[in-house]
Amino acid sequence: MNGNYRVGLGVTGGIAAYKAVEVMRLLQKSGCEVSVTMTRHATEFVQPLTFRALTDKHVIVDDYDPQNPDPIAHINFSQNIDLLLIVPATANTIAKFANGVADDFLSSTYLACTAPVLVAPAMNTAMWDQPATQRNIDRLKADGVHFVEPVAGELACKTVGTGKLEDVEKIVSQALEVLSTEAGRKPRGDGAGSTPSASDAALDLDGERVLVTVGGTREAIDPVRFISNHSSGKMGFAVAEAAAERGAEVTVIAGVTSVEPPNGVNVIRAISAEEMHRFTLEELPRATVFVGAAAVADYAPVNAAEAKIKKDGRESITLELKKTPDILSDVARRRHDGLLVVGFAAETNDVIAYARSKMVKKDLDLVIANDITMEGAGFNTDTNIATIVTRDGEVDLPLMAKRDMADKILDAVVDLRAAAK
Repeated sequence: MNGNYRVGLGVTGGIAAYKAVEVMRLLQKSGCEVSVTMTRHATEFVQPLTFRALTDKHVIVDDYDPQNPDPIAHINFSQNIDLLLIVPATANTIAKFANGVADDFLSSTYLACTAPVLVAPAMNTAMWDQPATQRNIDRLKADGVHFVEPVAGELACKTVGTGKLEDVEKIVSQALEVLSTEAGRKPRGDGAGSTPSASDAALDLDGERVLVTVGGTREAIDPVRFISNHSSGKMGFAVAEAAAERGAEVTVIAGVTSVEPPNGVNVIRAISAEEMHRFTLEELPRATVFVGAAAVADYAPVNAAEAKIKKDGRESITLELKKTPDILSDVARRRHDGLLVVGFAAETNDVIAYARSKMVKKDLDLVIANDITMEGAGFNTDTNIATIVTRDGEVDLPLMAKRDMADKILDAVVDLRAAAK
């Protein structure tokens, strides 16, 4: 995601206001420029100085505060952002938005705003379930406002039920998704001194045949149990979707995934590493780009039991494991003219060193290195943080939606293809 995206963060007077600081920091890490406005009640939970110190900007509470450098800030603020994000949104603020009330800076900003609006409510369960609140939410949804739905849990008032603010990582993930779709993939601005990204060019992968492995594999212990990992398939499917939208013919060898594949791609299902290896090599001769995004099990039981292993009389069980086929190495060894090979390295330490070692050992063109211990990265998240490792250097990618990261990866593929030509 490009740092030219500008987010207006509105903080209202709920106990979850302190979490808005975490949201702001994650947005900044993703490359967004964040400006903050607070309601007067919000300042009773978090001081404006906190946000000012972290943004180096004036935090607006009142248009007409003598310290406010802009007396018509609700107009200028609202017209110079790509997204208005409200965290947390109280029932009162939602009611004001739905009914056109403009009695403070934030509600006036909402009425003047032409950018997409994303609202993350947090309130007592009874207030959330109140028909008036639900009517207001329905009205705002009909007006095109996006919502990060609250979750069930124990609230500050010790009530257990729906109304708790969603996790900050998921709020930021949805914000990035709205920015990439509604605000446009190319941020607003004069673009001075910038060069267009390859992802701005339509159909720049036309003629390419992209083969992607996705998801995790399952290695059977018996008919009931298996060895696997936490891969969801989100990153691999994001690459497949982006490649198809950019004109490529896409085939996916999909292991076990928690999400559905995108439209417009050919999907071949493979449960075990052995199956994924076989199907990949069958499809490889037709491919011009291979992306190994699957989390393939490194080991599998030597002998899978034909019947369920009973625990009766057993205090322990010993499994003998064997290495599974190395799909990425075999793809690189069978490289035909023009084939580009992209691998992923999901690590917990010495990430770049391992990624570069993997590139050399397996003769890869690109490696996408992930530190899965970082907040907002890793398995089952909608966002990711990575470094694109090439033979000439490295490019760090900050926190962003996986779909945006897919375009960055494909930009690098396009650059490699152009260099080869």
